[in-house]
Amino acid sequence: MSSWVKYHFEHLRRWREYAISIARATRELIPESKIYVIGGVAEERTTIFSDIDILIIVPDNIEKKNQYVKILTKAIDEYNLPIDAPVELHIIHEKEVKGYLKPQRKTIEIKP
Repeated sequence: MSSWVKYHFEHLRRWREYAISIARATRELIPESKIYVIGGVAEERTTIFSDIDILIIVPDNIEKKNQYVKILTKAIDEYNLPIDAPVELHIIHEKEVKGYLKPQRKTIEIKP
C-alpha cells in the first residue's frame, strides 16, 4: 500500500475528531445549526477516494454565502482541523433537508 493511501486512510479513521472540530466551529458561528456526517463514512463504506461528508443544516434566515470558508477557517485555526483533512461541507437550509436526510441512508448527528 502506498504511503499516500495510508496517509489518506489515517485521515478517514479520524472522521469523528474532524466532524467535532467542524461542529464546534459551526455552532460558534451559527448556534442553531445541526451537524451530521453523511455518505460513505456514515455508512461504513469508505475507499481511497472517499472524503468525509458533513451536512450542516442552518436556519432558513441565515445567509449561506461564505459560511463554508468561515466554518473551515475557524475549524482549522481554533479547533485543530488539519488543513488537508478530506472534509466536504454541505450547507443547506432547514427547508432543504428532505433531499439530504433520507430514511434509508445512515446519518450520524454530531454534537460538539
